[in-house]
Amino acid sequence: MELRYTATEKDEGRELLRVLRGDMALSANLIRKLKRRGGIFVNSRPAFTNYRLSCGDLVTCLTDVAEEASGIVPEQGEVDIIFEDEWFLAVNKPSGQLSHPSRSRYTGTLANYVSRYLGGVCHAVNRLDRDTSGIVLFAKSSHAKARAVQAMRAGSEREYLALAYGNFRPHRGTIDAPIKRLRERDMRRGVRQDGERAVTHYVVIGEHLCSGQPITALKLKLETGRTHQIRVHCEYLGHPLLGDVLYFTPESRAISDKLGIGAQALHAARLCLEHPFTGGRLELNCPLKRAELLPYFKNIV
Repeated sequence: MELRYTATEKDEGRELLRVLRGDMALSANLIRKLKRRGGIFVNSRPAFTNYRLSCGDLVTCLTDVAEEASGIVPEQGEVDIIFEDEWFLAVNKPSGQLSHPSRSRYTGTLANYVSRYLGGVCHAVNRLDRDTSGIVLFAKSSHAKARAVQAMRAGSEREYLALAYGNFRPHRGTIDAPIKRLRERDMRRGVRQDGERAVTHYVVIGEHLCSGQPITALKLKLETGRTHQIRVHCEYLGHPLLGDVLYFTPESRAISDKLGIGAQALHAARLCLEHPFTGGRLELNCPLKRAELLPYFKNIV
């Protein structure tokens, strides 16, 4: 990736380092790597960071020279692309696929396939649980990832579709309940007063009956991003997601089995953030493709 910046009158006499850290938003670590590997130029000539700029100088940084091996094995596999530009790649992760390699699984993950597609580069900006489908955003450089993570923290919109057991009352609301891991080395989380603040906004978009039992189609927006947040919050309300094998009640499991939903009915449908390089709004939308859920969302997908 090539980053460019043209000095203006305000930069006259400024030290190049200040422009790299400020206007170009490069981290100190990245600048050190670029210095060692000769990736900083002014007017197409190698430059030191103490160089004093003149109006009209063109600063160029070749961030590719600072990239480290990700350690993710490139592997041939399907990548369902929903967006791609010079800096980012967004894909639709299917339910049942790991987002990223783990200690017990090094291959067959979405990141392995993306690494192959991007020629060995793989920087995940966000991740989804194995059985959650939908948008996963990857960056094409470590710098792009850092900028995207900053943009996500500064303000992003993350919207999910879900199918839960029972009837939600009221039809629109906010769940503000702190979440904490239940036990060390346990995957399960729960609502605990000494947990981290977690806020989920929801709206009911459909209500259905299955063998006389109510189920609800939901649209949810995350204000915070705790692990398993939506799943934990829905269980906390007494309405676990259908298909969830970690957070459930006997009633939700029975309905899930009846409907043939074997993985949590949760889909990351929309992600919006400020594009860190263009300044525009990056809006990603991912249609629901899970056949077992489509009948309950047919009016909105």
